Amino acid sequence: MHYLLTKYFEGDITAEERKLLFSLIQTDKKLRDDYSYMQNLHALSSWLPRENDELHAVAKLAAFKQTHCRKKRYSMHFLKHVIGYAAAICIAIASTYLVMNDQKPEEETITYEEFSTPSGQRAMVKLHDGTTVWLNARSTLRYPNHFANGERKVELDGEAFFDVEHDVQKPFIVSTEKLDIKVLGTKFNVFAYKGREEFNTALLEGSVKIYEPESEDKALYISPNECAELKDNRLVKYPMGNRDFLLWKEGIYAFDDVPFEEIIKKFELYYDIVITVRNDKLMKYKFSGKFRQRDGVENALRTLRKVYYFNYVKDEEKNEILIR
Repeated sequence: MHYLLTKYFEGDITAEERKLLFSLIQTDKKLRDDYSYMQNLHALSSWLPRENDELHAVAKLAAFKQTHCRKKRYSMHFLKHVIGYAAAICIAIASTYLVMNDQKPEEETITYEEFSTPSGQRAMVKLHDGTTVWLNARSTLRYPNHFANGERKVELDGEAFFDVEHDVQKPFIVSTEKLDIKVLGTKFNVFAYKGREEFNTALLEGSVKIYEPESEDKALYISPNECAELKDNRLVKYPMGNRDFLLWKEGIYAFDDVPFEEIIKKFELYYDIVITVRNDKLMKYKFSGKFRQRDGVENALRTLRKVYYFNYVKDEEKNEILIR
């Protein structure tokens, strides 16, 4: 879009192109920096010599010698030119300051982008403010093309790890089906799939505020190495313990002394498959282990049955697994 900058400073830009240019300047730091540079250069270039300047200078010198008595009036005329140049530079700097400080010369249009990860995969998204978001399998992040109105708000359906760029002027808000989470700059994990009862947040750095959108004054605050979980419609917090559950960012699903029933629920969610277990004793048995995401659900089941033996059959057409 740098051709728009050229057209703008040549005075050959349409109203629609000007509107587009200033909209892009608000969201594109590189373009904003280039605008600032060209604006100052444009103002300073008025000091450079122009064609026939030498002839004009000779003529003015001759006139000065012949009309020495009008020296004072000539000096005032020259001073006006200097003041004019200085004013042009001041205007350029002032307009650059307005752009660099997010003043909106034109009406802003906010559009939303959506990023989703398929089953059995993960992905990383870099937001416009520098925040990094890792998305676990079958997760969706919805976010604006730029953040306005004094806040940075995104919507999450699924599990994500946020490394939020610090900005005290614009708090970062993660909106989920059940609760909202507000931070300034921090690292934390959120598990919040739509249609599921489970909701939890784990904090590594900074501070987190968790609340219902309509009652922010009743928020729960958690500190580093603490988790918050929704139980019976009430938020409770507890120490984090080991961080193996965060290994999903590296493509590893880790379970530490977890009942088989809970492991199966996670496999169904992450791999988008129906798993039926017809073995009550197996459901209560606890397992520990780590499984590579890319190896798939069947590889994980084959590993688990080495600890506590069971049979399973997969129906490819129905995308179901039966465990006995």
